[in-house]
Amino acid sequence: MQHLVFLTGSTGLIGGHLLVHLFNCKYQIRALIRSTSSFEQLRLICNFYGISFQNLHDSVEWVYGDTLDYVGLLESMAGVEEVFHCAALVSFNQKNNEELLRTNVRGTANMVDSALECGVRRFCFISSIGSLGSENDNGFIDENSFRDPNKKNSTYSESKFLSELEVWRGSVEGLNVVILNPGVVLGSGRLDKGSLLLFGVARKGMPFYTEATTGYVDVRDICSIAIELMSKGIFGKRFILVSENIDNKQLFKLIANEFGKKGPSVHAGKVILNIAAFLSMVIGKFTGNVPQLTNETVKTAQNPQRYSSKQIIETLNYKFIPIKKTIGDIAEFIKKNNL
Repeated sequence: MQHLVFLTGSTGLIGGHLLVHLFNCKYQIRALIRSTSSFEQLRLICNFYGISFQNLHDSVEWVYGDTLDYVGLLESMAGVEEVFHCAALVSFNQKNNEELLRTNVRGTANMVDSALECGVRRFCFISSIGSLGSENDNGFIDENSFRDPNKKNSTYSESKFLSELEVWRGSVEGLNVVILNPGVVLGSGRLDKGSLLLFGVARKGMPFYTEATTGYVDVRDICSIAIELMSKGIFGKRFILVSENIDNKQLFKLIANEFGKKGPSVHAGKVILNIAAFLSMVIGKFTGNVPQLTNETVKTAQNPQRYSSKQIIETLNYKFIPIKKTIGDIAEFIKKNNL
């Protein structure tokens, strides 16, 4: 039996896949979930790997609580040797700014303090490329890219940056930490959540595209790398996890091809995007739904960014799953399960 690990965010996309990987590696798992959490996505993830959800569920020690409850975390981390902190709020809606900072920053600070108090030996924090700085002289963003404090960033980006500062504080205070900065995460799960919304749109046929380029990564790579880094005791570093930098025209075309649809062919300029953002905001006010396009997401849609995974490739001699295969595997799962 492996030593006890503590996992947050286990019903989310990254946390759910990581839970399955830890289960397959025979780890003893204690997972923090909210009383309102749904297991719907975790069931889908188990189905993707061909394992029994019930067997996994029964093997995990489930702890109901919240990262904002420090006292509860102290009780939950008793006897834990490793922590994988995946839980986070993702939003680009200004209405959620206070909750973003509270959940992501205060929640991470509580996790770090609890880990220190409970004598946890290893701490892996799943962050985001959103916390990183600007591109270097080679045109890529890497682990050493400078983050300009005067540059306007989204509140989500700021929350992840500040969360990382809490983790580095823990490192100074004696906690063995490693931070992972994955790109846009692709993996099987609920199609109405996060980056998988791209599949819901592209498989119906998306005529428009923008100039945006960013880094993408298979969720299976994140899980494999996180476990390997922790097991090998590689700490005090951050690692960018990006399989490929591709533009969204290419991405939508790859997805559309899997479903026999036509790829995008019409370039969406700034005017079209701004009108769409305004309409999305207005509709959101009347329907109560969170707008999918905001001024911040419009800026992102026009901003090509490229990331370097050179450090993790050299550290672990790691080979990422090609994004074409990732998309093919997800599309096959969607069709097989009539999602």
